[in-house]
Amino acid sequence: MVLNIDYQLTGSGWADCKVQSADKSCQISASYLSDALGRLVIAASAVLAGAHSISVGFDEEPGEFRWVITNTGGNLWVSVSILSFPELWGARPDSEGEVMFSYSCDPSEFATAVRDAAQNVLDHHGVAGYKKKWVEHEFPSEQLKLLDEAIARWNSNR
Repeated sequence: MVLNIDYQLTGSGWADCKVQSADKSCQISASYLSDALGRLVIAASAVLAGAHSISVGFDEEPGEFRWVITNTGGNLWVSVSILSFPELWGARPDSEGEVMFSYSCDPSEFATAVRDAAQNVLDHHGVAGYKKKWVEHEFPSEQLKLLDEAIARWNSNR
């Protein structure tokens, strides 16, 4: 089984996200305080573009779930970790977070899982429905389009 991300809008300004691999899974959430899905889509594009390391926060009330994606193999392998912090905007170093999930994969596997999660949200809610449910942020349509193009380029070069 490859990496799977199931991102669901659960209420006005709330989302649940289940992240799963063959032998691990974790359930995290996000609030409207951040553009959680938009940030994750941008992070996936950055990974394919060769970013050495990128972090994305899913703001909670009162905590934070932080995705830390690190290039560990010359653009051929990435480590994906999800850390939990008890306070929001505490600016704590990664080393102080509780590891909720850890997985290593090809950059395109991570990017594809993110793209599929975002596309499922779009298919289910549409742009207007997303805005109505997420309230503070628009659906990341342009970012998703760019991610889809980056995945196609990555796969055509392999």
